[in-house]
Parts: sequence; structure tokens; C-alpha cells
Amino acid sequence: MKKLSVFTVLLSALTLTVAAQKKKLYLSQNPEWIEWADSPRIHPVPPEHATQPAIMLLNEVKIDYRVEGADIVKHTTLHRLIKVLDNRGIERYATIEVPLNRGTKVPTVEARVISPDGRIQQLSHKRLLYALNEKGTYSLILPTEGVGINSEIELLVKEINPKDNFGTVNFQFDIPVAKTHFLLTYRKNMSIDGKSFNGFPELTPEMEGSRMQYKVVLKEIPALLPEENSYYDLHRMQFRYRLSYYSPNESEEKIKLNTYNNLARKIWDENYEYSDKEMRAVNQFLTELGVHAGDDDEKKIRKIELGIKKHIVLYPYVDYEERREIEGVKEQRSMSLFAPGYEDPRQVLDTVLEKKAASYKGYVRLFAACLTQAGVRHNIGWAWERDEYLANVSFESWAGLNHTLIYFPSTHRFLSPTSKSLRYPVIPSGLAASKGVFCVMPPKGAIDGRMYRVRSINALSENESRSDINASLTFTKGMDAKVDIAHSWYGYDAAGVRTRLPMVRPENMQKYVAGLFDFVDNPAEVLSYSFSNDDVSNYNTNKPVVLTAKVDASGLINKAGYRYLINAGKLINDQVNMYDNRPRKTSVDVAYPNSSRHTITINIPKGYKILNPEAARISADYLNGDVETVISFTSDYKLVKDARNGDRLVITVEEMYKQLHFSTLEYERFRKVFNAAADFNNVTFVMVRK
Repeated sequence: MKKLSVFTVLLSALTLTVAAQKKKLYLSQNPEWIEWADSPRIHPVPPEHATQPAIMLLNEVKIDYRVEGADIVKHTTLHRLIKVLDNRGIERYATIEVPLNRGTKVPTVEARVISPDGRIQQLSHKRLLYALNEKGTYSLILPTEGVGINSEIELLVKEINPKDNFGTVNFQFDIPVAKTHFLLTYRKNMSIDGKSFNGFPELTPEMEGSRMQYKVVLKEIPALLPEENSYYDLHRMQFRYRLSYYSPNESEEKIKLNTYNNLARKIWDENYEYSDKEMRAVNQFLTELGVHAGDDDEKKIRKIELGIKKHIVLYPYVDYEERREIEGVKEQRSMSLFAPGYEDPRQVLDTVLEKKAASYKGYVRLFAACLTQAGVRHNIGWAWERDEYLANVSFESWAGLNHTLIYFPSTHRFLSPTSKSLRYPVIPSGLAASKGVFCVMPPKGAIDGRMYRVRSINALSENESRSDINASLTFTKGMDAKVDIAHSWYGYDAAGVRTRLPMVRPENMQKYVAGLFDFVDNPAEVLSYSFSNDDVSNYNTNKPVVLTAKVDASGLINKAGYRYLINAGKLINDQVNMYDNRPRKTSVDVAYPNSSRHTITINIPKGYKILNPEAARISADYLNGDVETVISFTSDYKLVKDARNGDRLVITVEEMYKQLHFSTLEYERFRKVFNAAADFNNVTFVMVRK
């Protein structure tokens, strides 16, 4: 039987207020624990949900911790029944994505579509697709054929995951959930801590027979609708849990597990024990890279990062079907030993350097060894991503700590060792302004007391991450419009361009460039272009990647009688608006500090004039309690007179987001600034003959 990985339906959603959610939840007695009925019945449409695209009739999650041999193994059963109610639901559930986690096995995956007349269409395992998802990991894609209005999609997934001691279960989606069953069971010689978030009922473990359990049955969890600039998963009703204590023998004292101190020790053990042979290889590598004892930390960091990322190939995943089973994404086998089936995670550094190949673990270990030998003080840590997991330091859990970072006390900056396309001090933007758990033990490992520190990951400032545009619009004698434009990206804003550029085939480059200008409809409108400073080494000094282009701007010009309408606001690219007047339910989050400085010059043909230059004046800002401007948008203009060549209308735009988080009480003031930028997109100048 094929073994697939853990199932999660990707339904992004936002929360309602906790008080509002609690009013709609109530417990139900005598739940039906029907796992997979032989003859499923069609359910009526609940009248109160008739206008929804779909409704989740059942969301059933069962988690069972067992001891199998010397391992603690988590068995998970996920059973969902979704009723599709209109064409929006048909489109949404034409396929369902199943992300794959590392090291997990799923002995059962069942999916079927039940039509309104009772016909059943079973999913064929041959139709399962295996693809790379947007997060850089792999997913299974389940096509749900035969989905129609009032049909039902049923899914059953059983997962087996060894040594998985943490978890988060989401119970809220962007469609209503009619019935929720949750059961988490474990042996009485274990202790599992649980914590509820966003209105999910507080649960207390109880003894049931010889086992402990968390159990709840709910009805009517309301739908959570998406909102602009909000991190969906942070607001969903959810339950987090962690295995805290375990005693192999009930008579023995329970051992505390999975603390942040344990994590620090794990980081140290994986990265700071080397053989003499490994050290000789590392020292030789540092000599080849030109790392000198007299260099300052900045120089050493840059040379080491460049050397590793340029010369050592990173293999993040291995797909193989040993024993004829798909195990999703397994930890990378030691690329240094090239032995089939060999899974030693130590990543022997001398052979890593000889073969010039390593996995994630080998990469981090090589960074640790090089920095240690070069005398650069550093802390290795695991970080949370801001949009995926809200760090709650009081609830010690490793869940969500999926990203490795290296912190340098001498510079207070961070390095992302496994991000091949980034360079110090730029890290993945999702980690900026987040938190991480860092090992503060020195390489020799001698330390007393707390071995970890939860660090705030300082982001680049709003001036270091920018997207600036300098555009000059000119008319020909025939009144055709051309624009010379230079677009500069700094910091986090530059990451997307620098990462993507090497992967664009030459024959597709003009199309890619056109996509960077929102006012361009056809790639042929890009008449010429060039990139500069696109090499990743420019991250070190934050030299911007610059796209210089000449573009046919006829799409920005409309003629109405004797008037020319110039939609110059489109030159700063499309700005998202927040004009939805529904009451705001969730807090507002900006991805990272950023700013923009644009200059737009309209070269007015001789004999013409702009009737409404004042349309360029838009201003909005938000001051915090210290009377400090934390977000703002300002645009203004200056008319430069030139009787010989024609006047120039010079428009300046400055936009800034320094503060990242805003409560719902601050939403209206945030929206005012956000919409000011969107309003500029609609600025149209009227040009006529004098």
C-alpha cells in the first residue's frame, strides 16, 4: 500500500472576535464517531448557511500518542465532510492540496465525492499528483472529480508520525463548520500540556479508562472571512499541545521533555562536535576562502557565507521509494558518504567538503564549524515565521520553529544559512520582526543555567527595504507617449527580483520584465531594458538591484476630444485598497518595515498645459502615542516652466511603513494611509493646448 504524508486542507481564514465566537459554540453530547460509512447519506442544506459557497459538515480530529518499541509515536486521524453549495464552492474544491511533512507516514488516504442522487465517485490513487508547493516543500494534489452543487466531498487520512511531540490543530476556516469532534489521548505515564487560542474552549485532561484525554464536541463554528493585511492562521480558532513529561516506567519520576533548554542542547550537539579530520578539512577550506585572523567579523562572515553557498551544493530533499512506499520528504541522507540507504545525520564535514554537497543539517553544521574556527561569536537558533505562528514564550513548544538563523552579537544582525539566494544581513522577510530560540552555549559547551535565549529578530529598517521608481514620460511629435523608467529595489524588496532573475530563460525575459510594471499590458510594450547590481553579493552593502527600461506608455494616455487624459498614478504600480466597509475583525499586520520614494516627470509638449496639477496632492499619516509618524503617504508636485522646450510637471511620492502591527482600534487610521496610496493610482491629469 502506498504511504502518503500528513493531510491538511489549505483553507486560509481569519478570526471573529473571541466574544462573538464563544456565543456561537456549544457542546454536544453523544457524538457519532462514524469513521467511513459504507453507504454514506446526503445531508440537507442547513438553511442558515444556504448563501455560503460550502459548509464543512464534519471536522473530526483524533490524535493518539502511543509507545512503540523505544519511540513515542503519534497516530492522527483526520476525517472531513464538505458540502458544496454553489459555483464558488465547486471552483474552490475542484482540487485539494495535501502538504507533505518530513518523516511522516500515512497508511490510509481515502477521498470520495457523493453526488446529490447518492452516486459515489471514489478517488483513484493513480490520480494523485506530487508537486512542489509555494512554501518550497512538496504536496499531494487530490483532484475531486464530479463535484457539483449540493454534492459532498469526504476525506479520511490516517497519519503515523514518530517523535512528533508538538502540534497545532486549526478548527476554523473560511466556511462554517457544522460539527467538530476533537479527541487527544495518551498514556497516564505521559503529560501533555494544551492551550486554546482565539475562542476555542479551554480543555482539561481527564482520565478515561487507563488513558488520559482531551475531548470536546462543538457545533456551529462560524466562518472566518479573509481581510487585507492580516495573518490568517494567527487568528484561527485553534488548540496547541506539547508532550511535556514521560516516564518509561510508571514507578519512575517523569522526565521533562522538549524544553527550550533541550532545544539548545540539541542545536549544540548537532553542530559543535567535530573530529580532528573534520577540523583539518575546515581549516583548509577557510584558507582557500581567504579568511584571515586579522579580518573583522563582517569580512569573515561574508567570506564564509560566499564560500559555502557558492561551492557547496545544497540538497534540501530526497525523493526515493525504498520498500516501495512513498514517505514524502525525508531528512537528507548524508551526501558526504553517497551510500544508498545511509541516513547518518551527522554530515561528516571532511567528505562534505570533498564532495561539495550537503543537506540542510550539513550546511548549518559547516557554517558552525567555519565560524567557530574563524573566531566569530555566533548563536544558532530556530525561528518562527510571523505569518504562520504567534510565538508564545510561556508555552514552551518547538512547533513552528522551522527556520534556522545565525545571530552575530558583534553586529546584531542575522544570517540565513540555508537560503542560497540571500546574503547577510538579509534573511527571509517572513522571519523579520519575529522571534526565535537560540543556543547561547559557546562552542566548547561549558555553561551553567539557561542554555537558550528567545531573541527578537530585528528587521531591516524602513529605509533599508525600499522600492523606488524614477519615471520620465515624454510625448513624440505625433503625441505618442514613451516612458523612461528606473525601478530600484533594496533589502527585502530586492529578494524576489534577485531570486527570480537567474531562473528566467532568455526567451522569457521580456515577459518577466513586463510583469514588473503593472501598467504594461503587452510584453511588446517594453522597448528596451537592462538590470544592474543583480548579483547577490550586493546584499552585503544593500546596493539596489535596478531595472532600467524604455516602455511604450500609450496605455496610460486616453484622448477625449481635444483633451489628453494622463493616468500617471499607475506608474508607481498597483496599490491595494481597503475600501471594504465591513467591520474589521482582526488586527492589521505589515510584512516588514518598508518605504518608497518615487519621482514622476511629465514632459509637457510645447504649447500644452496641465489643467489640474493639484490632483497630485494627497497626504495621510498616522502618529503614535509619542507623536512619531509611523506610517505615511505624501504626494506633491512642482511645475517647472520652460518656454523653449515645454514645461515639466514633477511629482514626488513618499510612502513609509515603520510600525508593523495595528489593533482593530487603530484600523481606521491605518486604512486612511493605505487608501491614500490606492487613491494615487487613480490620479489622472488633464492636458490641453494652451
